[in-house]
Amino acid sequence: MRILTYNTRGSLGMDGLRSTPRIAQVVRELTPDIVCFQEIHRKTLASSGEDQPEVLSARLGRPFAFQSNLSMGFGDYGVGIAYRGRLHQSIEHSLPSRMEQRGALEVQLRDIGGFRRLTVLSTHWGLNDEERLQQAEALALIVRGSSHPIIVCGDLNENANGEAVQKLLLATGLLDSDAAHNRSTFLSDNPTTRIDFILHSSDLRAVNVEVVSSLASDHLPVLVDFEAA
Repeated sequence: MRILTYNTRGSLGMDGLRSTPRIAQVVRELTPDIVCFQEIHRKTLASSGEDQPEVLSARLGRPFAFQSNLSMGFGDYGVGIAYRGRLHQSIEHSLPSRMEQRGALEVQLRDIGGFRRLTVLSTHWGLNDEERLQQAEALALIVRGSSHPIIVCGDLNENANGEAVQKLLLATGLLDSDAAHNRSTFLSDNPTTRIDFILHSSDLRAVNVEVVSSLASDHLPVLVDFEAA
């Protein structure tokens, strides 16, 4: 089972061009079963009114669950999950936020990648240290209350040694899929820090982890292949 996490910056590439079809092409070439997205725009002025969840769903040929976290004029933006398998339930969780509102989108899937049940969360944490600690605590409660196996993906806006990231790992027992290599994901044209993560429960084993080169966003996509542990 192949999982991808990708902060698309509203499809804005490092060349200053905004192209959701280009984002979709990056994703398609990696053939993931599930994609967790952050910074997806829906009908915002900045993205010329484009409905990016709709475009990505059509281009990827699969359902797309979207959670709106912040209103932007007549539009909004947030996190999303494009998935294969059968959807059992989709839940939108609000996280404690001091600045921009943040959230965590949970999808519970059946019959995906050899797994009868799978829970996946996509999240995007805030820029403030104390805010992220509160978000880590809230997300830990969600993870502990969810069924296993479980995968948590997202832009956590701090590195692997950050206090909030460590708090989440310690509180949940989640494992960091790229802990051994700690490869940087941001900025995409000169990556110097890792803020994009795929975390997972111990009943999953990461057999392949890649940080994918692409300038379609300011973040690099992270790809993980999982099997049952």
